[in-house]
Amino acid sequence: MNKATKILIIQFFCFALIFLATRTIIVYFNILSGLMIPIVSGVAAIVLAPQFKVFKVDGKDTVFVAWLFSKKGKPVNWL
Repeated sequence: MNKATKILIIQFFCFALIFLATRTIIVYFNILSGLMIPIVSGVAAIVLAPQFKVFKVDGKDTVFVAWLFSKKGKPVNWL
């Protein structure tokens, strides 16, 4: 499995975790109802989930992560 595939899987799990957490909070506190629950949860997950990108630097694949709370992309060394 190459790095791009691993990154896609990790990014999906981050999105799913944030989506389920926000959906659970919205349902628990009875903030919204109906179709608005998954819509608001999805938008929150899209905004808050970290974005992983693979770039070729010096001939090898390097993974960078960008997030809402960081100004620049940071290299990821654990992949």
